[in-house]
Amino acid sequence: MTTERTRNRTRTTPRSGLPPIVPLALIVGVSPFATDMYIPALPAIARDLATTPSAVQLSLTAFLVAFAVGQLLAGPVSDGVGRRPMLLLGTAVFAVASVGCALAPDVVTLVVARVFQGLAGAAGAVAGRAMVSDVTDGPRTAKVFGTLAAINAIGPVVAPLAGGAVLTVASWRVMFVVLAVLGAVFFVLVVTGFHETLPAERRGGVGLAANWARIRELTAIGRFRAYVLTGVLSTIGFFAYIATSSFVFQTQYGFSEGLYTLVFATNASMMIVTTLVFRRVVGRFSEDTLLAFGLAVGTLGALGVLTSAVLGLGPVPVWCSLAVVTAAWGFVLPAAMTRTQHVGAAHPGTAAALQGGLTFGLGGLGTPLAGALGGTALAMGSVMATLMAAAVVVQLVATRRAGVGARA
Repeated sequence: MTTERTRNRTRTTPRSGLPPIVPLALIVGVSPFATDMYIPALPAIARDLATTPSAVQLSLTAFLVAFAVGQLLAGPVSDGVGRRPMLLLGTAVFAVASVGCALAPDVVTLVVARVFQGLAGAAGAVAGRAMVSDVTDGPRTAKVFGTLAAINAIGPVVAPLAGGAVLTVASWRVMFVVLAVLGAVFFVLVVTGFHETLPAERRGGVGLAANWARIRELTAIGRFRAYVLTGVLSTIGFFAYIATSSFVFQTQYGFSEGLYTLVFATNASMMIVTTLVFRRVVGRFSEDTLLAFGLAVGTLGALGVLTSAVLGLGPVPVWCSLAVVTAAWGFVLPAAMTRTQHVGAAHPGTAAALQGGLTFGLGGLGTPLAGALGGTALAMGSVMATLMAAAVVVQLVATRRAGVGARA
């Protein structure tokens, strides 16, 4: 018996480790590249396609909603068929859809291509996160998610800088050519370096009934629902910044595309620092504590944006307040991922799908919401402060109830 178990472990050990962490992080974090790279070009795209800023913003919303729906579809499927097939499909379609964006003759075509780009990116992102849960547990999971978040945080820094650099020498269309190349590189990396992390004996059924059963099982867990709601509320606020800040700084405050790129990149760099801090402190403090701390700090930053806008203090206080928000996100993102995956460990792909899909899908409402309210610093700050404060309340109440239940 012992010999047989040893042979089984020997056969499975080579496939039990994580794929290469940097390529995995880049695939999981494809969203910043697909969104942040072209944000400095939103006004230019509107002019080039002879459309309105709100119509161009719809291309961002389309990607985010498709990214959310794609996760909800791909996550449960990956629990049934494995992670690697979803990665292969996602990276290939992402490359093709990016070419479609680059060639778009009008805003409608751009929006449609962005939908396919979002669906494809979602398949890779959700399967990649599930891989972490397949092969890690305990504090190791939190540290890996912290590593992924740290590498992903480079995206919001590099992407707008790359986008701004492209705009100085070429049109916005070249940005999507760059994304197409990235998609092709990701596909090759998956083919050559990624193994399947979900053993056949741990895979569930395939089909709508099996997928729906997995979703129902996880959503029946009260703590799981609370983590998802916390993520949705805070992400609506964060996406209000992502989608509106280019118009706030370029239109309201008169910043150039290059200067706005600097604003976005310096703010995003704060997240790199805090995700590294998260990796260092996650063993000393619980993920719930770090999540509540991040949400509270983010709320203070959002209130700073709102106060600066109300008092008419100008762009610098708004800039600094947004830096506080993005710094807080370095705690919120890895802590939320870790806790959601832990509670939903029975079905890691479905857990990642619900956490990422609902968060990005409903969180994408922040994009048109802030724009509908005027697209100003006041509108951005109002949405951010209200929703992030609500997330703090949900997290604190849910944590207190969980503590009471544990003591009982």
